[in-house]
Amino acid sequence: MSLLSSLLDHMPPTIANTSTENPRRPAPRPSLALITHAERRPQFVTEPHASAATAAPEWRRARDAYLNHIMACRSCYAPTNRYCGAGAELRADYDRTPMETQP
Repeated sequence: MSLLSSLLDHMPPTIANTSTENPRRPAPRPSLALITHAERRPQFVTEPHASAATAAPEWRRARDAYLNHIMACRSCYAPTNRYCGAGAELRADYDRTPMETQP
């Protein structure tokens, strides 16, 4: 007795199609209808959002200085908030700098 036959012993037998429908005739396909689009309010915010591309230059400089430091410094490890003295100061400066320009 092979391994395959022992696996097939636990499967129910396949029963042939007993319906009276003509098996050669395909099932009816749903028809498509052309609809006009209704006026809707936008689902998403369409006004400018805050991103690095639209951020203030001061914020980008603070972010770049912080990231350049923690990538090179062996004492800084951002996931656990462990920074050297310079890294802690750069992180605090990055946190204090607003992303949007103040009017």
